[in-house]
Amino acid sequence: MEADAAKFLGDVAPEDMVWIDGYATPPDTPIRPFHALFSTLKLVTNKEDTRQVFEIIQALSGNSGKKLFKRFVSTPYGKKVIDQPVRLEEILGDREALRKLPEGSLGRVYLNFMEGEDLTPDGLLDAAEEAGIDFRGETDFEDFRRLFLHLDVSHDLWHVLTGYGRDALGELCNLVYTRQQTENPGFKLIVMIGFVAQKLEQPRQPIQKALAEAKRNAKATNWVLEYDVEELLPLPLDEVRRRLNIAEPKIYNAIPQEIKDALLQPKIKKTQSERENGPAIATS
Repeated sequence: MEADAAKFLGDVAPEDMVWIDGYATPPDTPIRPFHALFSTLKLVTNKEDTRQVFEIIQALSGNSGKKLFKRFVSTPYGKKVIDQPVRLEEILGDREALRKLPEGSLGRVYLNFMEGEDLTPDGLLDAAEEAGIDFRGETDFEDFRRLFLHLDVSHDLWHVLTGYGRDALGELCNLVYTRQQTENPGFKLIVMIGFVAQKLEQPRQPIQKALAEAKRNAKATNWVLEYDVEELLPLPLDEVRRRLNIAEPKIYNAIPQEIKDALLQPKIKKTQSERENGPAIATS
C-alpha cells in the first residue's frame, strides 16, 4: 500500500531510477492531499471499499516506501523475500496446506479467520488493481514491488496477530499498527478521520482509548516484517504473539461486539465493480 507502487508498470527512464542497495526503485510520486482526503471520506462511507485505502496511501506516501524498502532489505528475511522471492500470496492462499497445520497455530487461526470472513489474499490484490496498482503485470521494479505485495497480503494476517477484528474499530486499530510498523503517513489520515466518524456515532464508547492502546502496543511490538512468516505459521498463536511482543487489546476487547459491528455500517449496498458500473443505491 505505497505510493511508489503506482509506478510499478510505468515507463521510467534509467536516469530517473533510484538504486537502493543494488535494487532499482521508481522515483517518488507527488503528495496529493486533497485526493487523499476525498478517498478517506469515501472510505468512511463504506469501510469495505478497500480500494480507497490504496488511493490514500498512494496519495500521501512520498518517499516513505523507499525508506521502508531500505530497512526491509537490510534484514535477513527481507533479503530472502526479495531475492528468492518468497511469494507470501501463494503461501497464505494455500488453504489445504494451512489446514494441515496444528489446531491453534497461527496458520490455522488465520485460515479460520479468512474462511469466516470470506476473504482471500487475491481479494487484496484485486482491490489494489482497482486503484491502479498492478501487482501481477511485468515491471522493471520487481524487487521493489515484492515488498509491497508482501505487505499488502499480510494485512489480514496482522488482524490475527494483533487480535483486532474486521469491524470498523478493529480495522482502524490494525491500521494504527500498520502505521507504526511502516511509518507511512497515509495511515495516519485514515485513523484521524475514522476516529472522528466513529466517535460521532458512539460518543460514550472509549474509541480514542482503544486507538491509543493500539498505538502503545504497536510501539512495543517487534518489527513484524523481519520475521519469517513460514516459520511462524505452524507455531501456537500465543507463542507467536510472545515472540513479537504483541499485547492483548484489552480496551478494544471490552467494547461489546454488537456495538463494534454497528460502527460505520456501509451506506452503499454495492460492490466495487457495481458502484463503478452503475448508480449507487443508498440504504435507508
